[in-house]
Amino acid sequence: MLVVDWKPVTETEDLPPFGEEFAAHINSYKGVARRASCSAWNLLYQMLADLDITPIHVAFTETGKPYFKDSDIHFNISHSKDVCVAAVADRPVGVDVEVIKTDYKPHLIDRTLTDREKATFDGDFTRMWCRKEALVKMSGEGIKSYPFNIDTTDRSFLEKQIEFNGSRYWIVSILE
Repeated sequence: MLVVDWKPVTETEDLPPFGEEFAAHINSYKGVARRASCSAWNLLYQMLADLDITPIHVAFTETGKPYFKDSDIHFNISHSKDVCVAAVADRPVGVDVEVIKTDYKPHLIDRTLTDREKATFDGDFTRMWCRKEALVKMSGEGIKSYPFNIDTTDRSFLEKQIEFNGSRYWIVSILE
């Protein structure tokens, strides 16, 4: 099972009932970051309701990856500019959303892509970055050093391009 959905970031600061640890975490955010995070978490909450899954308390690993306590349900969330995204699965999942940019500096490609990725690079840096983000979010490791140490070429991703408010976005997800 893999369900991925997106919606616009809203002005809400309402918190879904994911427990005290979750509330303490989200309350550390302010302003735009808080609203975007609340939108993503509320999207996740709605997805769970649509799947007839009762809300579950959220906890965080030492590296900050959120998870549901005592559950086999896995999830991941992301937001970028005006869009948030959530993924729910029966195994570890990573998801990223990024507004598509076309003005990346050439040195960024050298510092970010592995040699294998450079060999297949089609000029869409945003998609490649989303792949890396989704992969490290799935593992819970995050990007600890230069991203050229993270190779995505042997992985299968679910990728979707969307348009919202005049901007284009990549949504990329991956299952373990």
